[in-house]
Amino acid sequence: MPLYEFGCNACDHVFDALVTKVSGEPATCPSCGNAEVRRLIGLPAQGRVKDAAPATNCRGDGPPCGATWCGRKS
Repeated sequence: MPLYEFGCNACDHVFDALVTKVSGEPATCPSCGNAEVRRLIGLPAQGRVKDAAPATNCRGDGPPCGATWCGRKS
């Protein structure tokens, strides 16, 4: 089921909601109860190649750090 991010027009509360054909978009903000909510634009989740080794940082224990002095790209 698709999970979308919504924002409230009244209190600017940001919340996630599952949206299906049956449930539709949320009717109210869970924080203040306002009926004026908008769907926010998000990026799709990045998939992973099944047989690829996970990328690591310079220490080898996490994702690439992205520092300009670090030559490691993956």
